[in-house]
Formats: sequence, C-alpha cells, structure tokens
Amino acid sequence: MWWSMKLGLRALFVAGSSCLAVSTALPARGAERPITFADAMTLAETHPRVQGGRRAAADLAQAERASPYLDANPVLALAAGPRVAPRAERGFEGAAELTQSIGLDHQASRRQQALGAESAWLSAECDAELLARRLGTAAAWLALWEAEEQVAVALKDVANEEELVRLVGRLASVRERTTADVAVVETRLAEAQLRERTAEGALAEARSQLAAELRASEGDVLVASGAPPDLSAPPPEEQARVLAAAVALPAVRAKELLARTELVRAEEERASRGARLTFGVEVRHDALRADVVEGMLAVPLSIFAVGAREYASRAASSVRAAGEASDEQSRARAAVTLALHEVEHTEEVFTLLQTSLVPAAERATLLRERQLKMGDGTLLEVIDARRTMLDARVRLVRATRERAWARIQIHLLAEATRGGH
Repeated sequence: MWWSMKLGLRALFVAGSSCLAVSTALPARGAERPITFADAMTLAETHPRVQGGRRAAADLAQAERASPYLDANPVLALAAGPRVAPRAERGFEGAAELTQSIGLDHQASRRQQALGAESAWLSAECDAELLARRLGTAAAWLALWEAEEQVAVALKDVANEEELVRLVGRLASVRERTTADVAVVETRLAEAQLRERTAEGALAEARSQLAAELRASEGDVLVASGAPPDLSAPPPEEQARVLAAAVALPAVRAKELLARTELVRAEEERASRGARLTFGVEVRHDALRADVVEGMLAVPLSIFAVGAREYASRAASSVRAAGEASDEQSRARAAVTLALHEVEHTEEVFTLLQTSLVPAAERATLLRERQLKMGDGTLLEVIDARRTMLDARVRLVRATRERAWARIQIHLLAEATRGGH
C-alpha cells in the first residue's frame, strides 16, 4: 500500500515496513510548489512555442481566405500638359490609361494553395510540438517523482544503518561484537549516506528539468504531488489500431505536409515569373479638342523560360522532405512497437517486484535482525539482507515509474493518432 508523507532531513522507519513514501522535502531557498501530474500536463499545452505556432497557422488560414482572385492590382496612369508648337495648335492635352495584368499560369490560385498548404503544415507542426512537450513534461514529472521516492528510500536506509551502528556498538560494549564489526557497520552507514547525497543530486536535477519544461518561476521548488496516474493498459484491438495508425502521428504528418508545401511553393514561384496578359483602355484629349478612346492588349512572347531556378530549388526541397517523411514513418512504427512492448514488459517487472521480491526481502531482513538481537544471527547476514532489501525497494520505485511512463506514452501516442490534443 502506498501513501504520501513529508520527510525532513532524516526520517526513522521500522525496518520491516513494506510501505514507501511518495514525496520528500529537502531544504531549499524558494518556496515549495506542489504540482500534480495533471497540472503539469495542462501547463505543457500552454507552451509559447505551441501557442505561437497556433497563431501563425491561424494567420495563414486567414490570409488564404482574404487572398484576392487577381494576382495584380489595376494600374491607372495619368498624363497632362500643354502643346507648345505649332503656335496655332497650342492648348491643353491629357490622357488617362487604365490597365490590368493577369497571369496566364494561375498565379492567384497558386498563391491561395500555397497559403493553405503552409497553414496545414504549421498546424501539424504545432501538433507534433505539443505531443513532444506533453511527452517531455510527463517524463520530467515522473523523473521528479522517482527522485523524491529514491531520496525517501535512501533516508530510510540511512536510518536503518544508524540503528544498526547503535546496536552493534551496544553489543561491542559488552564484548559480544568486535571493533571490526563496528568498523564494518560504520562503513556501511557511510555508504548509505553517500547514496543519499547522490539521490539528492538526482532530485535537484529532476527539479531543474521539470522547471525548464514548465517555465517555472525562479526560486520555485517543484514537488511532485500525488502518485503517477494509473492508466489502464490498452486492449489488443486498441494496440493494433495504434500500430496501424503510427504513420498518422503528428511528426509524420508534418513532414508529409512540408513536402507538399514545398511543391506548391515551387509551382507558385514558377507561376509568379510566368507569362502575363495585360489589357486596358486609354482616353486622350488633345489641344484640338479631339477625344480619343483606345483599347490596349499586350501579349508576351514566351521565348525564354523564366523561374526555372526557383522552381528547381523548391522542388528539390520537396523531394528531400518526402524522404524525411518516409524515414519518420519507419521511426514512428518502431517507436509505437517499442511502446506497446514496454507496456507489457514493465507490468511484468512491476508485479514481480511488488508481490514477490520486495515483500520477501523485507521479511528476510526483519528475521535476520531479530536473530542478531537474540544472538543467533551474524552481522554479515543482516548487512546482506538489508542490501538486498534496499536494492529491491530502489528497483520497485524505478519499476513504478517505468510502468507509469509506458502507459502514459502509449496513451498520448494513441490520442495523437486520433487527432486529439
């Protein structure tokens, strides 16, 4: 059975207890900020990179909707001035010309297509970024939870070793144990204290990693609040669906849409430099008070191909992105396959540790300590039993984190394949 409890610098415990503490508080300069797993995941969704990408995609979608049907504005040209010669024909003259240019390669529609493709690509990029943030935050929170648990186990180990040092010291005072035995248990205590310092260092690192993921305020000391979420393992049919839908993960879609976007951009580049038809009308008034209206039509002579350089560059980028998308598909299938395997494997390891190894190690330690106090056991037997018990508890904490991570990971991947956030 698990429960949460706060620990100070030292916490004594009964050697045979099978309960593990869930959190610990170490001295720190800032105020503690408890954060649950759900809180951490909520904060991950508000990351500036995700929010900025969403706004950019929305802006592009709006630009696509507002994009005009013509690819150029009409041009109005005005000319006016006096005629100075011959003298008999002096007077005011003026002309007004209105022209409109139209691309023959559908530049306006190409521009709309490019805006739409870029918007879809940025949206998929945001989905991929969000999934990465959620996975990173989940891993960081679980790492913090495990680090706190490992510190709690290390503190219990130190308390156990201090108790053993006192016991052996009393036995040595009545000549039931030698000074060599005292030296052995003191060495063991120093080892336990070293493990505690190492665990505290890992805890500081885990706090720093989670703070970076969540952009915590300077001075905040993050503390994992509550236990990891106990998600159920996906049923076989859901596992098959997720594996089949691995190619629809956001990172894969983003690469595929990037390839399409580059190809549409290439078409837009070529169309922007393609042939254009210009037509218009001109109205003139001369000094003799004659008014003239003329139509105008300009047809290009497509002697030279233009835009090939820009098109080739974009097209090459599209081919490269398509290759990256294919590679991303393979990686996604491998990642989902491994995640599904880890769900089953971590459950087996966790069950074995929780139901067999840890209870057996704690029971063996308790019996060895009783034998030592009664004078029937040896010090080395107690030390060996305690080492086995500590190792089992450490492994159980790690297995608990790995089991939770495997289920959270496949849950987030499955949600991403359904297009969820």
